[in-house]
Amino acid sequence: MRHPYPFTVESACEILGFTRQAYYKKRKEKPELDNQLIAFVTDKLVTSRKRCPTLGCRSMYGDFGDQLPIGRDKSIELFMDLGFRVKYPKRYGKATQSGTRAFSNLLEHKDVNGVNQVWQADMDHYLYGDSKLYTIYITDVYSQEIVGFGAYDSNIAENYAEVLEQAISKSKRGKSLKGLIHHSDGGKQYESDIYRSLCAKNKIQQSMCMYSYENPYAEKTNDLVNNGYLNSWKPRTLNELKACQSKAVRDHNTNRRKVALGNISPIQFRTMLQKEKHFTGYTLELKPRIPEQPKKKNTFKTEIQTR
Repeated sequence: MRHPYPFTVESACEILGFTRQAYYKKRKEKPELDNQLIAFVTDKLVTSRKRCPTLGCRSMYGDFGDQLPIGRDKSIELFMDLGFRVKYPKRYGKATQSGTRAFSNLLEHKDVNGVNQVWQADMDHYLYGDSKLYTIYITDVYSQEIVGFGAYDSNIAENYAEVLEQAISKSKRGKSLKGLIHHSDGGKQYESDIYRSLCAKNKIQQSMCMYSYENPYAEKTNDLVNNGYLNSWKPRTLNELKACQSKAVRDHNTNRRKVALGNISPIQFRTMLQKEKHFTGYTLELKPRIPEQPKKKNTFKTEIQTR
């Protein structure tokens, strides 16, 4: 077929002093984004960051990307160019120590296929200046919902029991919790009479780990809430900490999209399990990581059954 022009791209580029690569790159360039779009994106990003100070660019795209005229990668690049790359706050060391345990680890090989089968619990410190406060969380590993939480100025067993009572009240809803495994580190508060009695009363089995990597969902909750919200908001008093923690947990449970749950929030996932008969969720296979193995190996394997 005869070319419609009396010259080729190669000869034209040579005459004009361009490379063919530069020519084709220029042809693929999209028009500049207008100021109205930039203003819209910035407003959305600021709102998202007020809700969660460390929400990543990919997660923010998931929240409103369908409203943009550009694709995911271009949008994420724009978010970062606008200064919204995540800046992670300071992380504090884990408190879990090796030693003797009052209960054995019941999660070494465990398949979980529903809520209220396995909870993981942990405490973390909140430090502000010379103040040292304590945050406690209980997480359902299947839905990844935080079912119990609290902030305190002391590290006594009664505080832990209060959080457990909250989790039981929230999750029981007239149903028995018999068979539920409560997994934690070897903190003496979990071994206290008040805590053990509360578990026994509700037919909850206690399980304990030796290392922090054997309690990953609880450790992840500490990281998401304390490092993702609280250390950015910097509450200065216990009352401020309680208010910020409540706000953070509510946002996590309601809005935080989880890949393992099909990119929906814990509460949305639990609601689907309760109301949609065709939705059966997935199977979570808990496997221990042997200490001698490299840390890069996956601790847990998740297989989606139906979606």
